Amino acid sequence: MKKSILAALLVCTIAVSAVPSIALADNYDQQIQEKDQKISDLQGKQSDVQTQIDGLTSEIATVSGKVKDLEAKQDQLNKDTMKLQDKIATLKVRIAKRNEVIKNQARDTQVKGQATNYVSAVLEADSLSDVVGRVQAMSTIVKANKSLMEQQKADEKAVEEKVKANETKVAEIQANQKELETQKNEIANKQAELNVVKANYAAEQATAEQDKSKLKKQQEEAKAEQARVLKEQQEAAKAQKAEQERQAKEAAKAQKAFEDSQAKAAKAQEEQAKAATESSTASSTEASSSASEESSTSSSSTTESKTETTTTDNNETPAPTPVPTPTGGKTDHTGSGNMYAVGQCTWYVKNVAPWAGTYWGNGCQWGASAAADGFQVDGTPTPGSIVVFGQGQSVGTWNADPSYGHVAYVQSYNASDNTITITQGGMGFPSPTGPNTATLSAAGLQYIHP
Repeated sequence: MKKSILAALLVCTIAVSAVPSIALADNYDQQIQEKDQKISDLQGKQSDVQTQIDGLTSEIATVSGKVKDLEAKQDQLNKDTMKLQDKIATLKVRIAKRNEVIKNQARDTQVKGQATNYVSAVLEADSLSDVVGRVQAMSTIVKANKSLMEQQKADEKAVEEKVKANETKVAEIQANQKELETQKNEIANKQAELNVVKANYAAEQATAEQDKSKLKKQQEEAKAEQARVLKEQQEAAKAQKAEQERQAKEAAKAQKAFEDSQAKAAKAQEEQAKAATESSTASSTEASSSASEESSTSSSSTTESKTETTTTDNNETPAPTPVPTPTGGKTDHTGSGNMYAVGQCTWYVKNVAPWAGTYWGNGCQWGASAAADGFQVDGTPTPGSIVVFGQGQSVGTWNADPSYGHVAYVQSYNASDNTITITQGGMGFPSPTGPNTATLSAAGLQYIHP
C-alpha cells in the first residue's frame, strides 16, 4: 500500500513538472529596439539634412545680399548716367550756341575779310599803341572762341565716354545680377529638394514610431496573455496535483480493499480445509472403534502421509492466485467522467471505455481496483476488454513503466496465434492522446472485462 501511494505521488510530481512554460515575448523587445535604432538614425539624417538646409539658407542670404548690392550699384549708376545725360544735353546746347557765334564770325570774315577788319581797326585807332591793342584784342577773341569750342567738345566727349562706361558697368552688373539670380534659384531648388528629403525622413520616422507604438501594445497584450496562461497553468497544475493525490488515496483504498478480500478468501479456504479434516477424522474414528490400535496406526500413517504430501506441495512453484470476484454487482462508472491526466495511458483507456473506473489508480493497479468494484478480471483476452501490464512488464517492443505499469484497450483477439491488437495512449507515443495501435502476444496478461 505504501508503494502504491508513493507511485501515485510520483505521478503527481511528473504531471506538475510536465506543465509547459510559456516563453517571455523577448522578440518584442528586440523589434522595439530595432525601431528605436531606426528612429535614431532617421533623426540623425534629418539633423544632417537640416544642417545642409541651414547652410543653403545662409548661401541664399549671401547671394541675396550680393544681388541687393548690385541693385544698389546699378541704381546709383543709373542716377549718375541721368546726371551725365543732363550735363551732355547742357553742353550740347552751349556748343551749339558757340558754333553759331563762330559761324557768324567766320561769315563776317569771309564777307568783309579779316584783313579789312584789321585795317579798319588800325585806321580807326587813335595811336599806335591803340592799333596794337586792337589787333591783339581781336586775335584774343578769335582764339578764345576757338579754345572754348574745343574745350566744350572735349567736355562733351568726356561725358559721352563716361556715359558709355556707366552703360558698360550697368551691363556688367546686370550680367552679374542675372548670374546671381541663377545661383539663387539653383540653391533654392537644392534647398527644396532637401526639404523633400527631410519630409520623407520625417514620414519614415513617424511610421517607425507608429510601428513601435503597435509593437509596445502587442507586447503588453502578449505579456497579459502570458500572465493569464501561466496563471491558468498553475491553477491546472494545482488542481491536477490535488486530483492525483485524491486518486492515489482512492487507489490505496482500493488496494487495501483488495488485500482484505484476499485475506478473507484465504481465511475462508483455511476454515473449509480445517472443517473437512475434522469431519474425515471423526468418520475414521467411528468406523474403526473395535480396532482402536489398528485405527490409531492407520490414523498415524494417514497423518504422516498428509504431512509428506503437504511438504511436497510447498516445494513446487505456486500457480498465480486468481483474482476473486466479489459477490456484489459491478460499480457503474459510465457517467463519472474522465478524471485522469490528459496524455496518460489511463486517460486514453477511460476515454474509449467509459465503463472503466474513474479512480482505479495507476495502470498496474487497475486489475485489483476493477475486481474490488465487481468487474471480472482474468487471463482470458476478449475484444473490448482492458489489458493490464504490470510494473516493467513487456508491451511488445517496449516495457511498461517500472513504477506505474500500463493499460491498453483490446481492439481484437486472434486465437490462431494467441495475439491481441491493442490501441493505447501515453506521453511516449507520437500521439499521447491516442490511438496508437500495436499487436503482441496475449499470454501472461491480465484482462478486465466490461
